[in-house]
Amino acid sequence: MDKEKQKGLIKIVEQIQSIIVEENIQVGEKLPSERFLSEALNVGRSSIREALRALELLGVIHTRRGEGTFLSDMYQHQLFDLIGRFLIHNESQLDEINELKWMIESFCEEHSTTEAKSKEELVSSNNNQIMYMIWKLLSQYSDIFERDNCK
Repeated sequence: MDKEKQKGLIKIVEQIQSIIVEENIQVGEKLPSERFLSEALNVGRSSIREALRALELLGVIHTRRGEGTFLSDMYQHQLFDLIGRFLIHNESQLDEINELKWMIESFCEEHSTTEAKSKEELVSSNNNQIMYMIWKLLSQYSDIFERDNCK
């Protein structure tokens, strides 16, 4: 794919992401149709389909034949496993990931007003979605590395 076409694809993906945010589309909810997106973004439907395929590969959306395109729960996507295998190569990187997880958990413990039953509950109850998403991703990468090294 040449650079100009790639830039165009990225721009369309970003515009679709903006529509998802503006329309407040939640996980499991249906995205606007290809026709609507094509008209709203003033691009051809084949460009929309290409952008939607890229978003599907990333795990942002999923398509149900005959029903439409829906926003996905990205944490259920296999892409995180694949990325994790490329990012974490040795014990020291795993130690860094676990240290960062511990820092987030410690911060949440210091600022928590309730008793949590698990680390996940502790971090999610902090009401900081970004921190929770980072912690969740770090946990997944840590699990991937440990699982792969047990084989």
